[in-house]
Amino acid sequence: MRGIHVRLAAAGTLVGLGLVVAWMGQRADAASQARPTVAWTLSAATNTVTIRLAPGSSPTGRNVLARSRIVVSEDGKIQLSRAAPGRGVVRVPVPPGTQTQLTVQVKGPMPVTQTLAVTVPPRLRVTMLRHTAAGLLVRASSPLRHQPRRPLCGTDQLSVPAPDEVLVAKSPDPCRARLRLTARDGETATVRVTVPALPETPLYSFASPAGRAVYITVDDGWTPSSQVLAIMRKTHLPVTAFLIQQAAQRNLAYWRAFAQAGGTVGDHTVSHPNLTQLSLSQATFQWAHARLALGRWVGKAPLMGRPPYGAFDRTVAAAAYRAGLKALVGWSASVGSAGVKTWNGKPLDPGDIVLLHWDPGLGRQLTKLLAVIHARHLHPMLLTPASFAGTAPQWHSLGGD
Repeated sequence: MRGIHVRLAAAGTLVGLGLVVAWMGQRADAASQARPTVAWTLSAATNTVTIRLAPGSSPTGRNVLARSRIVVSEDGKIQLSRAAPGRGVVRVPVPPGTQTQLTVQVKGPMPVTQTLAVTVPPRLRVTMLRHTAAGLLVRASSPLRHQPRRPLCGTDQLSVPAPDEVLVAKSPDPCRARLRLTARDGETATVRVTVPALPETPLYSFASPAGRAVYITVDDGWTPSSQVLAIMRKTHLPVTAFLIQQAAQRNLAYWRAFAQAGGTVGDHTVSHPNLTQLSLSQATFQWAHARLALGRWVGKAPLMGRPPYGAFDRTVAAAAYRAGLKALVGWSASVGSAGVKTWNGKPLDPGDIVLLHWDPGLGRQLTKLLAVIHARHLHPMLLTPASFAGTAPQWHSLGGD
């Protein structure tokens, strides 16, 4: 019996020890679950490490976190930053292009020590700023993230000609701004850019009055007039036709005859849009494509253009310059069914530029205009870019078509 009691006592002791060990293990697990955890993120844009404390997973984790604080040091030498108890976030600046050892100490009921190895990419640098025919070319020390194709200021568009380059295109508006670059690794740099405005082709609504000159211009080209061509041939009347490319291509033989009769061909765009409602590149296409096509058809590319509807702004003028036009031509008088109408309601004067259109009534309108011109002792003259020498540009729309 005594042996049985001894064995039972020993068994009871072992069970008790097992319960103690299990209780201690559970307590250790609970303590581990209550211990705060350290998490960190690197912002390459600001070269800053953000260190956060998160509560443990046990119900007491938040209580422990509220009584804990962070102390961060670099390479174990210099205390960088600390957070008050319960403030579980510390932000630490780190130098780019190196690896920094940060020691994070969590002080409180359940202390933690953790070492972070933070590697920061090299600082992004601007290695070149160069003005080109297309605009300002900016080159960086690292490949860049895709830059949005949006205006930087005014209408200065950004493009990416190479992975490490940004081009700020010239536009009608001068650009002075800060350009923010972001490398693919997250590093950022900001550079001041200054881009001059594109040169502009001036618009004139009056030309030289020397010799009591007036200037006859006819727009569009949908309905060529044999009567006008006959008058030109008989009297050597100088006429400038501002032609829409889409209209001119329907009657190329007529326009070649018009040019041979002494007529001058001007650019009235490809399809007669309101150029002020287009982008710089779209407006440039309208001027340039029509200019080249008309040059092929009549033997000489126009040097003068007329904006459809008289719609004019800096973009229209810059696009004309890019297309190679030397002068844009408005008008100061027009001819319609009611006769000659001038910009100020007064009689036709020397220097006036008269607007007509290639429509079925053009022959009659031209005959009436010539009668007014002769009665006023005026003289039709050939219109060229030289006709505007000494004349101030007129920088507003006159309205019309």
